[in-house]
Amino acid sequence: MVESCSPEDYPKFGRLSKEIMAEKIAKLKEWIWENESEIPRGRLSVSESCILDIIDLVERRRVYFHVFHGIDMSEWNEAALYCFWIVKLQPFIDIPPANTKGKQINEVNAIIAVRLLCRIVNTVRNVNGKDKLKQLSLGNLIHSFRYRDISKESIMVLFESLILA
Repeated sequence: MVESCSPEDYPKFGRLSKEIMAEKIAKLKEWIWENESEIPRGRLSVSESCILDIIDLVERRRVYFHVFHGIDMSEWNEAALYCFWIVKLQPFIDIPPANTKGKQINEVNAIIAVRLLCRIVNTVRNVNGKDKLKQLSLGNLIHSFRYRDISKESIMVLFESLILA
């Protein structure tokens, strides 16, 4: 941990390389789509620039954890930040088939964030020798992600609580 108050002693965060961005995009896709579900991948449009901004924001937070807290960010905190920024910046749009109604943008992104949350929570629980979460009120969680003010830190605490439950 840096023990200086001089701005020169802190790292300058630049743009991530194309290789690192490609790795982060691949990881995010893997986390979101374990299989086709409520919103098939083929029905989604995504703002690539928004996804790149989200990755940049998560990586900046990783640097923040390292510089100001002297710790490496855990995988579930990384996933929590992706959930937060997906809900906040809404990079995904539902493209419905002709003559059908699509889902609202905030619903699509809330569903994707909840899918990401459940996938990572259950993966970490499995690694820790715990069973998958049996019952989780997904409707309430999706509603909260759509309409309530939720901070980055509250999503991190939610992840930790679900993992340790």
